Amino acid sequence: MNQSSGAANPLEGGTRHVPEIASRGASGSTIANVTIRLPGAGDAPSATVVRPALAVFYRIAVGPEADRYVPRFLAFERAGRARPGWNWPAFLLPPVWAFYRKLWPEGVAFALLPLAGAFAFAALGGSLDGSAVLWWIALAGSVWLFPSVLTALSADALLWGRVRRDVARAEVDARSASTTVEALARMTPTSLTAGIALGGGAIALAAMLLGPALRAEYVAHAARAAVATTLASLKVVQDAVESAWDRTGSIAHARDVGLLVARNDGRYVEDVAVSPTTGRVRVSLGSSVPAVAGKQILLAPAVDDARRVQWMCVPVDIPVRYLPDACRR
Repeated sequence: MNQSSGAANPLEGGTRHVPEIASRGASGSTIANVTIRLPGAGDAPSATVVRPALAVFYRIAVGPEADRYVPRFLAFERAGRARPGWNWPAFLLPPVWAFYRKLWPEGVAFALLPLAGAFAFAALGGSLDGSAVLWWIALAGSVWLFPSVLTALSADALLWGRVRRDVARAEVDARSASTTVEALARMTPTSLTAGIALGGGAIALAAMLLGPALRAEYVAHAARAAVATTLASLKVVQDAVESAWDRTGSIAHARDVGLLVARNDGRYVEDVAVSPTTGRVRVSLGSSVPAVAGKQILLAPAVDDARRVQWMCVPVDIPVRYLPDACRR
């Protein structure tokens, strides 16, 4: 099939210049066999070719924002593969963009990415308890930033794949370029209803699922920080026990230090008791963090072979997820 330089452009309503077209095969060849050789390709058999009608087909199959997408898709065709790009709508509202563009499996995957990020963060969040800023950055990166960036970088390639499939289906029974255009025109490339209903619903559902889980993780993070701060404040009591025991064999002074700690650190410490016989330090946690309020930690001293005092942290009634590493050993 041959096309003249004055062929009508079905999209723009006028005439456009069509580059020289090479038809492969006999006179019965279809539009799928019509190609154009790229400038500078020479006569090499493996030179990349792109059909001139492909820009028209892609423009119809893409729908809105065709001026942005079609040049990129043609560049993908010339390169023979997709390349990462940046897509702001896909970054800001990943599932909404995907469902609006009728990328159904991709929309589901984009909706699940924040949940996967939350699971990954829950597995690693405990190692970030030393810095509240770093903890919040890791949370935002896992649940929002990383999924959104991944979506934005892959969006153009995913849409290109869908458009290629639509064009291929339209060309199956097409006898000419015009019938292919008609078949593509009957398709609806976007769905605002799906974008709002499915995409918005996916975001709302993710928020409902993630909200309680993230709140529980934050409570656990705050509890671990409170327990770690309490243990740090009790270091003076432990030092007093060791010093008093070494000098006098009595820990009366250590008991006084324990009471002083309880009075001065009322945020996390409600009461400190030091055993007059064993030197064990029992601390009752304060009410600043509800998850551990009123619960107790026992610090038990033991003498090793080198005659040095070693301390063991024994949580009396505190769940493991609320404990820092120092009390999990």
